[in-house]
Amino acid sequence: MSLKYLAFIIPILIIQEPVSTDTGIFFIRENHLNLFLINILFVLLSVLDITVAYFLGKYLQKRFSHKKIIIKSKIIASKLENFIGKKGEFFSLILIGIINTPYLDSFLASWLNIKFKKVLTLVLIGDVIWWCISWYINIKVRQNVSNPHAALYIVVFIALIITIFSRYILKKVLK
Repeated sequence: MSLKYLAFIIPILIIQEPVSTDTGIFFIRENHLNLFLINILFVLLSVLDITVAYFLGKYLQKRFSHKKIIIKSKIIASKLENFIGKKGEFFSLILIGIINTPYLDSFLASWLNIKFKKVLTLVLIGDVIWWCISWYINIKVRQNVSNPHAALYIVVFIALIITIFSRYILKKVLK
């Protein structure tokens, strides 16, 4: 795989926003890139996202505990904790891993009383499920639409719908 492909794919795998990721998957499939390498990169970069965001959240809590943004983040985390409860941590972190970006999930989870290993494992499971759903959508659209441009537009449209729906769910959860 050439460096120009990696320069395009790595930021997409770090950001993991549905529209760009689905577009990236489309690009990967159309250019017949090494799927084993892409999937390994996805997992490694997801672990990096989760780890950096979790420990950044812990650091910011200690360093800026009196600032408005930290106080607001604690309120959001408290709402999330009230929503999921102790028994629901397992399912909730996986579910939120599916509908949201891993760095935001682990950043918020750093405010909860959940150990890093559990956050890493559960958010990563949710993220992998989301990755598989994105691949499934790409494969199914491409199987049913022969024109690659039309297929790309359909994939992007589906990703936009998923993004809007995910944000709606998050707003409801964090109210």
